[in-house]
Amino acid sequence: MHELGIIKQIVSTVCDQLSEQKIKSRGAVKKISFKIGALELHGQESFRQMFGVESQGTPLEGAYLVLTVVPAAIKCSCGHEGPAGGVDHHSDMPIAECPSCDKVCRVEGGRGVEAIDLEVEEPAVKKPRRTAKKS
Repeated sequence: MHELGIIKQIVSTVCDQLSEQKIKSRGAVKKISFKIGALELHGQESFRQMFGVESQGTPLEGAYLVLTVVPAAIKCSCGHEGPAGGVDHHSDMPIAECPSCDKVCRVEGGRGVEAIDLEVEEPAVKKPRRTAKKS
């Protein structure tokens, strides 16, 4: 599954960066938002489920996942610009038919992950207790 590889990479990369900031506690991230290309997804629900499984035991566990899906688009030589429909997600060089002139066009965009934002709840820092000095 292509989505699983993307999810594992996101979890690994984000957890490495959080670890560098000494944020390691399970569930420290309350919300994770990112943009993902439409050609990377087969379905948002399955993506969410896989993310939940892969993030278990990490600072991302239980985080609310906000996905912004970036559509794939075509720009045809006839001048038509718009969303690309019926594109094969598995193709390295996706193509789509122009709805205006029926020419085959190369699909642009709709790939990759970008703009990852996190909402982190840092654990409360315990203050040392003061003890009364006996004189």
